[in-house]
Amino acid sequence: MEETPVAFALIGDPQYADRESCGERNYRSGHRLHRETVRRLNGIRDLDFVVSLGDLGDGFSREEIPLMLENLRLSTVPVRHVVGNHDYVQYSESELLNLFGLNSMSYDFSVGKVRFIVLNGLDVSRFSPPGSVRRRLAAKFRAAHPWLDLREWDGMLSPDSKAYLKEKLEASRDAGELAVIFCHVPLWLDASGENARMWDHQELLELLDGFDHVRGWFSGHYHPGGIALRNGVLHKTVRAICNAATPTATVVRIYPDRIELEGIGEERNFIFRFQASSACIRGFAPPGSIVMADTGELAETAPDGTFALTVVAPGIYSLKAVAEGKRDTFVPNLRAPADGVVIAMEEAPDRHLVRGECSGPATLKITDSGTPVRWFDLAGTPFGGAEVSRPVWHEKSTSFWTRGSYAFSAAGRPEVREEPYWPELRERGWFKGDFHAHLIHGENIYQGNLPLFAFAARAEHYDWLWCSSRFANDGDVTDYKRLAERLSDDRFLLRLNAEFPKNWRGHVGNVGVEPITLLTDTEGVTNFELARRYITSHGGVAIPVHPLYNDVIREEDGRRYSWMTGKEVFLWLLCAPEMMPCLDLFYNADTPGASEFWYMLLNLGYRIGCCATSDSAFDVGRTPGDGRGATFVRMEALTEAALRKGLRERRTVTTWDGAVVLLEIDGRTSGDILVPDGTRRRVLLTVYDRPGKAIDLKLIRNGLCVTTFSGTLPATGTLVFEQEIIERELCWYLAELREAGVPERIRSAASPIYFRDGRFREPEVLAAPARFSREFLDWMKFLTIDELTRVATLERFRKFLSR
Repeated sequence: MEETPVAFALIGDPQYADRESCGERNYRSGHRLHRETVRRLNGIRDLDFVVSLGDLGDGFSREEIPLMLENLRLSTVPVRHVVGNHDYVQYSESELLNLFGLNSMSYDFSVGKVRFIVLNGLDVSRFSPPGSVRRRLAAKFRAAHPWLDLREWDGMLSPDSKAYLKEKLEASRDAGELAVIFCHVPLWLDASGENARMWDHQELLELLDGFDHVRGWFSGHYHPGGIALRNGVLHKTVRAICNAATPTATVVRIYPDRIELEGIGEERNFIFRFQASSACIRGFAPPGSIVMADTGELAETAPDGTFALTVVAPGIYSLKAVAEGKRDTFVPNLRAPADGVVIAMEEAPDRHLVRGECSGPATLKITDSGTPVRWFDLAGTPFGGAEVSRPVWHEKSTSFWTRGSYAFSAAGRPEVREEPYWPELRERGWFKGDFHAHLIHGENIYQGNLPLFAFAARAEHYDWLWCSSRFANDGDVTDYKRLAERLSDDRFLLRLNAEFPKNWRGHVGNVGVEPITLLTDTEGVTNFELARRYITSHGGVAIPVHPLYNDVIREEDGRRYSWMTGKEVFLWLLCAPEMMPCLDLFYNADTPGASEFWYMLLNLGYRIGCCATSDSAFDVGRTPGDGRGATFVRMEALTEAALRKGLRERRTVTTWDGAVVLLEIDGRTSGDILVPDGTRRRVLLTVYDRPGKAIDLKLIRNGLCVTTFSGTLPATGTLVFEQEIIERELCWYLAELREAGVPERIRSAASPIYFRDGRFREPEVLAAPARFSREFLDWMKFLTIDELTRVATLERFRKFLSR
């Protein structure tokens, strides 16, 4: 028999006032709808209590809150109060405590095996008592963070309140309880508006991440309401009554293994299961047909037409059925688990079934009498094959992905080609990945989510991937962090990040930190300061992406500047060179001046590894490995820690469209430092590329080509070149693979091996100023690509910083 749940109801902001409506807020109706909501909840027999999430009144008069409290006295179960920002407008904190019958705005209580912790989201804010330490803390925080967009009607926790929260979480964990938090102000972006959340949300999220027993953060404040899952915590923002047309609330029932939400009025039902599991899709299709999920699982129907597919996790999927003499049939946007799915297929005598096997995940190029046979998205749309009428970025991918077994139907003569792959690279400790890969860019031509994206990436032979931006456009509520971990194993590492910072100073990718969702004032702070404060100080690696990409030209006061070009490379190198171990120099295969800029930095004494990112965007047809750039990182094992270490040590190789060159000197490789002692040394260059590809390979020393190798890749796809060197000088070596006949098109580059001894002097590191001058920031904004790649500009940076 299932355990009786702890049940309670949440009522969002009535914000009653005797005033005219404004926008979607109907102030006068708040009182009536609030009373009717309480009466509606009285009819639910299993409730243990009701939570009023704050903003009982608008603050137009002192009569509002007492009037609304009369409604709450009608409740047949106890009422728990959370203070809102509008409650403070007409009342002092002491008066509110008296009205709500509380000793403190922060308190806790237990029901069954659940500990409920109530927090004051306006603890440190403009609503703190005048003259109090908390009010001074709010002013101090704002002054210390001028770059943050901090709304006047939000707030944060004081140090005492954070200590209180931590203490209660520890006590509830030790007592074997689940923990649930009530706070007027939301915490997680996806459950609220663009910036209606706690000022200290990053810190609080990190705190919650340390406690696996926290199951919910319930709030009001953001009137449309919202819901999201993040790292095992349900973030639910209840729709405001003053924005509703009917009595509205959310009933919450907490079981040992799940939370169930029952929507009242304009709220909706939802089930949050604490433990992720696989999901099964069962149904019926014509006997002899093959049913596949968009994530690559296949099932052949039984003689009675039944089939069963097990997918990695509950969520949204698409099914495709193929059969001899049948037309391909799709079941789009299907929520798994699912039972009784019926797939009816039309007759198509001209079509025949084709089946095949690969040794594992693979990308295929399949044609049916010359017409591409493509994979499909959540809507059943052939990926890359959509017809787009509006002017929009769209790439015509022709990929067909497989986990190993595959099937398709064809009307003509099919041809199947497997894209090349060199598993020995992994065996040699080189792992392929990307930290600047979007799943959903915003064009929404194709529908995708993390399971589909992970399947495609694995088929394109990625070992690790940090996915930026939005993580689905399927409309589902998903715990993306936990799902990414579930989609990972010892052969594939999937994690989430965000392009942060991202502004006219440049775009920064990162590895090793959670998605940063801060809204910042672009004019008030450099990306250097933000990356140092929010990425490297948290153990992550920050890498400016496409710093030499000159696009999206904007104009200000008659002056033009690029919104995509990185303006801060010299600033980072002068003030904290170790903070930027690598640069995404080869964003395009023909980025003009990238190699020369790289050589210049290396000759100045900086150790800079190279990266190549894909800037993939699944919703426009661009997957990471579909002819795009990627980065191989040398590491001891496929782990986050090893990846960060490999990047910091500059053990990187860029690859475009799969081509790879490895550089070794006496068994040492990219990122290593050797002594220039006159020893005879063996240089080994290994090239991996498509069989039949003609290549030109250059060995570069201190920016000059010392040897050129040419050749055509044999059937094995591997060529090895050797050379001996004797080195007595301070220098560096790197290798660049170019496409024969197209010298500007880079195929791969191996980061340098350095020769250094006691003669070498590290470049001078300058102290970063506490505040950057307006003159400096304005000058940097309008720098051109040509200026950014000159030593003279580096010296200009140095003069600004030395003032």
